[in-house]
Amino acid sequence: MYKLETKDSDYMAIVTTHECGRNCPFCIDKYRGRKEYISLDDVERALDFACDLKVKDIFLTGGEPTNHPLIVEIARIVKARGFNLVMTTNYENPFVMECLDGIVDSFNVSYYGQKELPSQKDFKSDITLSTIIWQDRFPTQKDLDEFIDKYEKEYYLKFSTLNSANDWCRERKYVDYLDNLPNSKYVYAFEFYPAQIYRNHVIMRADLPHIENDVSPWVMFPNGEIANSWTRKEEKRMELKKWIMM
Repeated sequence: MYKLETKDSDYMAIVTTHECGRNCPFCIDKYRGRKEYISLDDVERALDFACDLKVKDIFLTGGEPTNHPLIVEIARIVKARGFNLVMTTNYENPFVMECLDGIVDSFNVSYYGQKELPSQKDFKSDITLSTIIWQDRFPTQKDLDEFIDKYEKEYYLKFSTLNSANDWCRERKYVDYLDNLPNSKYVYAFEFYPAQIYRNHVIMRADLPHIENDVSPWVMFPNGEIANSWTRKEEKRMELKKWIMM
């Protein structure tokens, strides 16, 4: 289950692959589509690194992590090392998710309007249904309330507004009625990021300024690179070179 008190220093993300069967315009994976798969040796190396940092949680993410041919073995390795294991998935591979049931502690299932969803009663693992709020998807508070009414009895729900990953997101990320939701309160999630509690559900407000900080979660990419950023070193070098040449 999503925990509001989780800190960036509490977890490490392992990007198992950048491959994904969807092409969401709001995707934060800058490298999506690359057919790279993390090796088991690099997973072990990431876990050694996490142990040294006294990290509590491992997030398996992507791309779509269930596209990794060894994802079940990866999950077993993580659990054998004693970590709490969270996986973000778009549920494009239901059978793989079923194979991971009871190994993964919590699934963060991205909802994008799919007609079929995993049923919590069929799973031992906890399931969080995570969705993004923008004007076209939830035009009014009534639309948001109807979604909550439909799903809150079965799932823990988590919402977020659009990030600033690209121009498409920046043009749509502000949803005016969120600031006027009745009986809601503002808090900080992951220590530094503004969030809103509405009807006991978290709305991550990526459209609001966050507290500047020097703490970032550690990430291992499929090529084995470890960084405290969601940007690979190769891209940082290219950005620096471009800036120098300006």
